[in-house]
Amino acid sequence: MAENKTMEVAVIGAGVIGVMSAWQLAARGHNVTVYDQWNTPNDRGASAGESRIFRTLYKEGPDYVPLMQKSLPMWDELQKGLEVPILEMCGGLTIGPRDHKDVQAVIDCAEELDLDHEVLDQKEMAERYPQFGLDENEVGVFDPVAGIFRPELAVLTAREESKRLGAKYRPYTRVLNLRPTEDGIMVDTADDAQRFDKVVLATGPWATGATWATIFAPSMIQARRLVAGWFPARDTALHQPKNMPISIRRHPEAGFSCFPILDGTAVKILPHHLDWMNIDSPEDLPRLIEPEFVRAIERAVARLMPGLDPAAIRVSSWTEGFTTDGVPVVGPSPADDRVVLAFGMSGQGFKFAPAVGSIVTDYVSTDTSSDAIAIMSPTRFEQE
Repeated sequence: MAENKTMEVAVIGAGVIGVMSAWQLAARGHNVTVYDQWNTPNDRGASAGESRIFRTLYKEGPDYVPLMQKSLPMWDELQKGLEVPILEMCGGLTIGPRDHKDVQAVIDCAEELDLDHEVLDQKEMAERYPQFGLDENEVGVFDPVAGIFRPELAVLTAREESKRLGAKYRPYTRVLNLRPTEDGIMVDTADDAQRFDKVVLATGPWATGATWATIFAPSMIQARRLVAGWFPARDTALHQPKNMPISIRRHPEAGFSCFPILDGTAVKILPHHLDWMNIDSPEDLPRLIEPEFVRAIERAVARLMPGLDPAAIRVSSWTEGFTTDGVPVVGPSPADDRVVLAFGMSGQGFKFAPAVGSIVTDYVSTDTSSDAIAIMSPTRFEQE
């Protein structure tokens, strides 16, 4: 185990995982330099799209729940004193047929960990949450510990808090190479080369976009395009967070995440039933969305969201990095344990980003973490 001492640490990537890692590293006394090829926040990675979901009843499995439970007070700490909350707790729903695997997984998670929840039938949902149109065989599983994020505000606030604690940021600075040496890791840019004791790769969908990155994270990540549409609500008050939970829908005709109004006008719908396009690099992200893709979202809204006008008033695209198994990568690189990997969040990472930042800091400080989750270990790819 390494001695817990002040180190020179580079964080490469300033999305939510990068800035949360910088915040936690600086809070524990390390000297932190954060690199990003763009500014931060920006709309080119996964920390974009106006809103993200926090939920505790987790269809991906109970292994993740401790990360949410650890992150929640950290989110509260970060947003203390802000006029606009980063995370607004409004409850959450998983909606679909009672026997759908994702609906059942949420119920199983709640029962295994004895978490508060309610299973509401079609009639109870119509009375309590008329924003959602359910078929007779569908239920809504209510999660009281759920809410909606403002992701850009979260990144901005964590950035500022890490800077207050001493972290330095180098925006618009592309890392050209990482060079392991006997006494550290050299980070090369077009402007200079700096030595660090440890390096954190929080590069999101850019994780394998550079030759040097593939040395430390070979064949782990696929970048994909995500597209959301915003649909005007006929009753805006009914569709705001104080009256409408976040939701995940599983229906034979469509699947999507649904976010209450944050812009004063429209509900965001992120489709899951439409293919998320693989892209070679986030730099290849198509910004012009195909009309047939938008029309498919509109059909889902017309069928399942009775309080919305089914004409998208805007659409937006951004990128995310997905692993082959859909599980994030968090832990020391098998190639060099002085490089800590924290990417491949596969659409999950925002909600537990503070806990990931804490785990990263544990690895940097002491080479181990009692909060680490075994299924996220980078070594699993060596066994394939």
